[in-house]
Amino acid sequence: MKTKRPIWRNEEGFTLTEVVVSTMLVAIGLVSVAAVMVAAANRQNLSQGVTTCTNLGTAQLEQQRAKTYDEVASSTEAFGTIPNFPAYKRETIVTPNADDTLKVVEVKVTNSGGQSVSVETVVSR
Repeated sequence: MKTKRPIWRNEEGFTLTEVVVSTMLVAIGLVSVAAVMVAAANRQNLSQGVTTCTNLGTAQLEQQRAKTYDEVASSTEAFGTIPNFPAYKRETIVTPNADDTLKVVEVKVTNSGGQSVSVETVVSR
């Protein structure tokens, strides 16, 4: 003899436990992706700071190399004095060798976040 199943006892679909577990797994996945995105954005900002420091240092080296040997001199540009880059300072250190035939030109650029890049070149008579 067959018994009839009640209509309300449909076994198709998901149980409440399955829905809660799957929702939790999706939430954990989304939080993980969000954390990775935040870390990537922070790294991108750090990288941009280092790149700007390097470009400002290289530009100053090129300016020093365009000068005559006797015009090449040390200088300091404080925060807010570099046009379009108020969050950066630049220090140029010129060190001549013993017989004054070569000068080592070092440019150190620092941003307000504390990142620093140093580039150098040699200028001869």
